[in-house]
Amino acid sequence: MEETGQDLPAQGLGYYLEYFLDNYSTEKLEVKLTKKICARMIHEFMMNVLKISDVDWNSAGDLKDIYDCRVCANSIAQVYERGIMGVSSEKIFGLNELVSDSDAEKHVDELMKMTVPHN
Repeated sequence: MEETGQDLPAQGLGYYLEYFLDNYSTEKLEVKLTKKICARMIHEFMMNVLKISDVDWNSAGDLKDIYDCRVCANSIAQVYERGIMGVSSEKIFGLNELVSDSDAEKHVDELMKMTVPHN
């Protein structure tokens, strides 16, 4: 909204983000954000809004916990491969670790670097 001055409609964001925006109760929206949920949100936004295609997995396959959430695996790989989100410790993504407000801002900043043309 800040960039265009327009609200982003919920439809067309992808199943996960649409469900999140339309069906989550206020109580559920107050639950702390985990890295795996953050990765899924960023990945759906990349695909459905920014129209950024997935990249091949290179080093993401080496993450020891990549398959701890099978539905999250590709989302985690996509944000990890692009440097949007990093590991918690050596070869551990840390799927269930909480994302602080400052970390969330950093992730959005990294995502925005991908969308801004470089001179």
